[in-house]
Amino acid sequence: MSVRLLKVMLTIAMFIAAVFISGCAEKQERPAPAPQVRFDDIQMWINAFEDPDRHIWQKPEEVIKKMNVRLNDVIADIGAGTGYFTRRFAFAALTGKAVGLDIEPSMVRYMKEDAKKLGLKNYEARVVKTDDSELENNTVDIVFLCDTYHHIDNRIIYFSKVKKSLKKGGRLVIIDFYKKKLPYGPPPDHKLAKEIVISELEEAGYQLLRSHDFLPYQYFLEFGV
Repeated sequence: MSVRLLKVMLTIAMFIAAVFISGCAEKQERPAPAPQVRFDDIQMWINAFEDPDRHIWQKPEEVIKKMNVRLNDVIADIGAGTGYFTRRFAFAALTGKAVGLDIEPSMVRYMKEDAKKLGLKNYEARVVKTDDSELENNTVDIVFLCDTYHHIDNRIIYFSKVKKSLKKGGRLVIIDFYKKKLPYGPPPDHKLAKEIVISELEEAGYQLLRSHDFLPYQYFLEFGV
């Protein structure tokens, strides 16, 4: 499959997952989250999420370097998909743990198989609810979301729960698409501006620690509690 086709598939994936709930959604003060999408054709989504061309603009190694991941960190990757970042976290935190969380069982199965192939015992995956990460209190050093934040419903409530899972000094890291026309991701109307993310998370009890701007299509925010 060509890189061009994979680009198209990734864009379609983001667009479908970001379509707003019609009707009352337009009347809400904050943009409504996208409805959840089922992943029946798992291979199609694997091809899209694991597109080799993604490495060029996602810059995963630089992201992890900027996050200052420690060897013994416990990292929860919410909306992990195929584990694109989760497996990398597992390598970076070899004496810690990387947990891929997703609402889709087929994605979780893929991650579990991926962990076995890579021989990473600290790489775990599990299915979670759409409205609850189900993380235990005081168990996680870093909660990470890439291109997932704008899909979550009732975000202030959701991340107020997530906050309880962070250890002292723990961080929440959000990477998501800028609210403008880009080669990747959903249309601008279906994205969240960085300022809205910051405002919502401040309301949920977080403080912005750092903002990185080296990614071409996404903002990269780190929050503390």
